[in-house]
Amino acid sequence: MLESPFSAGTYGSTATRQSRGGQATIPDQVAFDRDTATAYVIDAIEATGAASRHDFDIGAIVTVSHAVAECWGFSSIEQEIFWRIASHFMKD
Repeated sequence: MLESPFSAGTYGSTATRQSRGGQATIPDQVAFDRDTATAYVIDAIEATGAASRHDFDIGAIVTVSHAVAECWGFSSIEQEIFWRIASHFMKD
């Protein structure tokens, strides 16, 4: 399983390779799609403990993040960029 860089959540459906230090790294095969991307975004937002999925337009964050990453695997997006995207879609 691919670990979210924002929390201990996992995504995908396969084992990961191990780095020298035993940390999970890039998965051998992972099937990312809009559903896994949505779960990734929700986990990232709720992992802070400061907000919930209901405070953001999750669909819009997923759409823009997909355009930035050019794929459904969002782990390539730097955290600063992700949070900049998310901040634009906070609900009032």
